Amino acid sequence: MSWELLDKSSSLQVRGRLVEISPGWGYPAGYTGTKYSIRRVGNRYHFSVKSYSGNFVEASKLPKGILKAITKYKPGFSGTMRIRWNGDTILAPRNDEPPLYIGKMIYHEGGEKLFPGLNLKQDVGKMCLYAGPQSAMDIGEPWSVPARRGNIRPRLTRRFRVDGVRERINTYTEHLELTSFAIHDLDAFEGKRFYFTNFGQIVSPVTLTHFRLNGIDLGDEIQKLASQQLDTAVRFSMNRIERTNKSFGRPWVMFVVGNVEDYGGPQPDLSGGVEYDLSDENARRSEGD
Repeated sequence: MSWELLDKSSSLQVRGRLVEISPGWGYPAGYTGTKYSIRRVGNRYHFSVKSYSGNFVEASKLPKGILKAITKYKPGFSGTMRIRWNGDTILAPRNDEPPLYIGKMIYHEGGEKLFPGLNLKQDVGKMCLYAGPQSAMDIGEPWSVPARRGNIRPRLTRRFRVDGVRERINTYTEHLELTSFAIHDLDAFEGKRFYFTNFGQIVSPVTLTHFRLNGIDLGDEIQKLASQQLDTAVRFSMNRIERTNKSFGRPWVMFVVGNVEDYGGPQPDLSGGVEYDLSDENARRSEGD
């Protein structure tokens, strides 16, 4: 039940060519992925994940190699980090510096249960209630199947703000099967938001209409988590149900709908150059977020 950060390069398409990104370099695709915290309190480091502000859970152990990487590439760092669906691990930017790539995260047997009461990689035979964070800012890398207009499909898209200015970026990867799933299983003709977690889970906010379309009972889903002793996941889910009921008048809950093994992982179109400002912190919120 452990994670391990490898001192290993990654690669991205930038300006039409494959560029190798070594640990210690700025990450061309910005600060994106599932959000975690690595903080030093006294002489001890804590690794945690949260679902909304203050609602967090601490890992049973630190990922192997993470302190070595921080010492080597960002001495004294204490703060948040994001991990992409392909394992790329990125420290939060500081003092107008770009987000910092520090290596590839891999997961050993049982690693999906590193955080007590959560399961970050569920087997998806059908849609199921996500047993991880339920907050849009923390759950994973946000991309949307776009509306029919605009000729973007089958690529994915996202909008974000930089210095108050709205910008858009699309993927260069194509996701025809995920687009088809959004249209036919989620009735999302005008677009649908998905989140790609560091375990490759594809998660989306769904509500009563989607439950009916897919024969899902939300109460049964909560009971399934409880029966697996995923008490933290139950707490996160109930918290989201209460929040969204209050905000939207109905529950919007994060459900797992698939994995990148089935639908492919998204990569941003960096044909115009690096996008250090492509931060999940600045992503435009979507319906149900």
